Amino acid sequence: MSVRLHPPRAVIAVVVGTLAGGILLDARGPWWSQAAVVAWTWCILAWIAVGSTPEHRRELAVCLVIATLGELFLMEVWGLYAYRLGNLPLFIPPGHAIVFAASTRTAPVAPRWLPAGVAIVGGLYVAWAGWTGVDTFGMLWFAAFLGYLVWSRDRGLCAVLFLFALAIEIYGTSLGGWRYVTREPWFGLATTNPPMWVGAIYCTLETLVRAVADRLPVFAVPSAAASAASER
Repeated sequence: MSVRLHPPRAVIAVVVGTLAGGILLDARGPWWSQAAVVAWTWCILAWIAVGSTPEHRRELAVCLVIATLGELFLMEVWGLYAYRLGNLPLFIPPGHAIVFAASTRTAPVAPRWLPAGVAIVGGLYVAWAGWTGVDTFGMLWFAAFLGYLVWSRDRGLCAVLFLFALAIEIYGTSLGGWRYVTREPWFGLATTNPPMWVGAIYCTLETLVRAVADRLPVFAVPSAAASAASER
């Protein structure tokens, strides 16, 4: 049977509500709060997947895998940040996937000037932060973000992800859900908590997801008509 797609506004609203409530509950709730946020986030991801195209479900699955590996690398190997309980909360990988889902639905209605606006304002901040020594690490990551804007097939999505990520990171760190180091451990570069350029990491995830997903087969649910034809 055919898939009934969820309205984009409904997906965006549910994702924003899940992030706002889930991050708050995990950071300030009782002992069982993280388990509740984990269960709810996975349910929301499943709901989004059911109401998505086969191609988008493939992207969400790839996003789960890459986000998990990326989190473990950035947290355990590179040591850029740590979560409140010292673990990788199991709502984080599906959290990345639902952020990706919401961003892909927001990008088509974002203003056309948004990528240029983000690049200009972000570039001014990164230049000031690098010059003053407040954040020298950001110059590298923001250069990567500019590269994504130049060569990406969807510049609007990159800009939306950048802003979405910044809002999430400011919110989560302000509540104490996680914390970034202010001295990058491998090269000794200065940064902030959270880094204003953190959206570049999310854009890296998006780029990897699209690159991998485009090379994988799509397993679509056959329609009733197609099934009947095959039986004949």
